[in-house]
Amino acid sequence: MTYFAEDVLIPEFSPGTVLRFTPSEWRYGRGPVPGEPFELLITKVRTASARSYDGQWVWVDGHHVDCRPDHQPCQQALVSVAAVRRATEPGQRAVDGAARR
Repeated sequence: MTYFAEDVLIPEFSPGTVLRFTPSEWRYGRGPVPGEPFELLITKVRTASARSYDGQWVWVDGHHVDCRPDHQPCQQALVSVAAVRRATEPGQRAVDGAARR
């Protein structure tokens, strides 16, 4: 399933998917260190938030890849929709988090 926000395609992720973002692919966050790349084990992509950012950015919630995900999401970030789309292309940066554990 995919979502549309102002004619912008935003992929859906299975819980446990890990995305890696370069410093230019994210703006604000709770958890990641500003100016550094980070990985996020996705729990939710807040697709409706893209409407507030002209379809260019979307908020994602999740966990640090080394954290136990048996609690509320401890990280979130405003990430580039383009980076999210690239991450879902075959052979790119989307990794099944369950397979890594």
